[in-house]
Amino acid sequence: MTLVDRIMDKMTVEKLYLKEKLTIGELAEELDTPEYKVRQAINGDLGFKNFYDLVNSYRIKEASALLQNYSQAELSVLEIAYKTGFNSIAPFNRAFKTFMGTTPTEYRKIQTADRVELAMG
Repeated sequence: MTLVDRIMDKMTVEKLYLKEKLTIGELAEELDTPEYKVRQAINGDLGFKNFYDLVNSYRIKEASALLQNYSQAELSVLEIAYKTGFNSIAPFNRAFKTFMGTTPTEYRKIQTADRVELAMG
């Protein structure tokens, strides 16, 4: 298994990105690989600007799924931020807007409106 495959496995299968305050050092330790090699794989092979962009891409994907899920509607945006590994609302909102082009609250409203239209329509 290549280093890239191992990184992807840690993110998709083990969902390491959900760990609050995850560092590249911790990921490297999990992979039993020098940090510089992990950084090279993230920046080069995976094409992310940095480690945090990689982590946030997974966190935002998870958050967008929660925001779309009616069974999670009782969760506040802040609770979703915490549930997806963010430790406060401001970095969550910034990352969400960077990846999705809108705030989490606006995203939830759009998703809800689209579903209501489909149900009625």
